Amino acid sequence: MAYFLADRKFSLNVILKSPPFYAIIIAIILLYYDLELPGFVENTTFLLMYATIFLILMSLGIALTRLKVFSINKAIFSSIVRVIIGPIIGYLLILYFNLEGFAAGVLLIQCSMPSAVLNYLVASIYSPKRIVDSVASTIVVSTLMSFITIPFVVFFALKYFN
Repeated sequence: MAYFLADRKFSLNVILKSPPFYAIIIAIILLYYDLELPGFVENTTFLLMYATIFLILMSLGIALTRLKVFSINKAIFSSIVRVIIGPIIGYLLILYFNLEGFAAGVLLIQCSMPSAVLNYLVASIYSPKRIVDSVASTIVVSTLMSFITIPFVVFFALKYFN
């Protein structure tokens, strides 16, 4: 989905060449038939997952060393939208779906989280460099802003949805 949003066109070949597509199919089969993977396959998968997270964070750090100041204004605007409007949308979803308790609190807190590193990964693969720099600066600014906003959201979630 992220590829199609970044590239603005649909292609079945992209889906068929994408490893996550096959991973999802395998996971559905394993879950449907209640099968368990051998221990070495599970361990290898977890090791690859940890290495991937490390590599993505390293590439984000490299992008931040080349961060240009011209993208800060866009980053501030999009970060404000992300960390302020996100919890508002989450609260509206809680009201719309009539959620309560643990589910409502989790939804509200998840909606208040800063922009994720996965956004940078998709942008670095499918977007021009200026957009990648803008995404990297948005991640940094929204993470810094979330140090202020998340405590308020968690307090609100614990007080009203516990």
